[in-house]
Amino acid sequence: MNVKRITIIVIFLLAFLTGVNFVIFPALGTAFTDPSLFALSSSQFGNLFIPQVICIIISCLAAPFLVNKWGPKIILTFGVLLMLISTGSLWILHYFIEAKSSLFSLLMIMVAFTGTGFGLSITTLNPLAASLFEKENSSAILILQFLVGLGTSTSPLLMNLIGDVKNWMYVPGSIFIAVSAVLMAFLFLKIEKGTFFNLPAHFKISDKLWIFFIAIILYGCIEGTFGSFGGIILKNKGLDNNAANLGLSLFWGGVALNRLLFGILSKRWNLSSFFLVSPLCVGILLFILLVYPNINILLLMMFLIGFFMGSIFPGSIGWGTIEFPAYSVLVSGFLMAANQIGTGTVTNILGHFSNHISFILGILILLMLVISALFFYLKRGSKIKDAF
Repeated sequence: MNVKRITIIVIFLLAFLTGVNFVIFPALGTAFTDPSLFALSSSQFGNLFIPQVICIIISCLAAPFLVNKWGPKIILTFGVLLMLISTGSLWILHYFIEAKSSLFSLLMIMVAFTGTGFGLSITTLNPLAASLFEKENSSAILILQFLVGLGTSTSPLLMNLIGDVKNWMYVPGSIFIAVSAVLMAFLFLKIEKGTFFNLPAHFKISDKLWIFFIAIILYGCIEGTFGSFGGIILKNKGLDNNAANLGLSLFWGGVALNRLLFGILSKRWNLSSFFLVSPLCVGILLFILLVYPNINILLLMMFLIGFFMGSIFPGSIGWGTIEFPAYSVLVSGFLMAANQIGTGTVTNILGHFSNHISFILGILILLMLVISALFFYLKRGSKIKDAF
């Protein structure tokens, strides 16, 4: 096995484990709110993620400049180490579980470490994966994002596998060991900084990149709505709790399947047209969900909405990387931050409107139409066919 192939395997494995590590705190929600363990209230558990979102946004915006100065290997290593410190500290907390008065403050600090580490890691991983596949940048980013998404669904699965919530400490313990092992392998790799990660000495963010930024903020609002309130939407439409949870799983399954297929098939066929019409398809599906809420097709609708949404975010990073080759690492950080701004904003606001599902769906349809219009505007004189 040649060195480049080993590098690719380690980078993509690190992306998967970054996703696993990222959602460790949400996955442990039952332990955090258990009166016999952390005993957090529902509001405390919700507030736990405010520093995470803020730290992700800041680190995503800072990462391009840090990578430009110190190179991708140092910044990625630092990002993963921050997540490991958080995960390791979380594991150690099981020895001090009786000191409930100070647990919330400690968890807030750990969540901030995880958010900062994730922002630095994922912003660096996107262009790093793209640099390993010079003619297939977008495909590499799509598959990398698929693996990150696969990782985020693994932590909750680990919580189910351990059974009793009182065994929660085995989740951070096992994740710490796995991430540490892959990080050790990564440290032995030779990662060249190369021109891919350089930023010009003097640069100005183009108007087109700002349009990408706006489009992804809007996309983040839609992803955050379904990711956080998809179950509520489905229950409002008549599904029971189990069916609503299944619908949420189907949504994320659709997202993951799209990213995997898009990453594989774009190597053979030009999928730029599919990418451009995806927001329109989501808008149509949301309209059907609004005006024709047939309980028998709701689960299928959730899967299809997730499927057509799947490539919009990572595809935008890939398209932006091709469109602005001198700013590839900036594109990654800029759009990662935009996504977090959208998801973070909607998660904190939408709780006040959870009884107005039809109004929310109407807003989402409008946002999808705006995203579609922005993409068709960006298409003019662009390199989108090279991206897909």
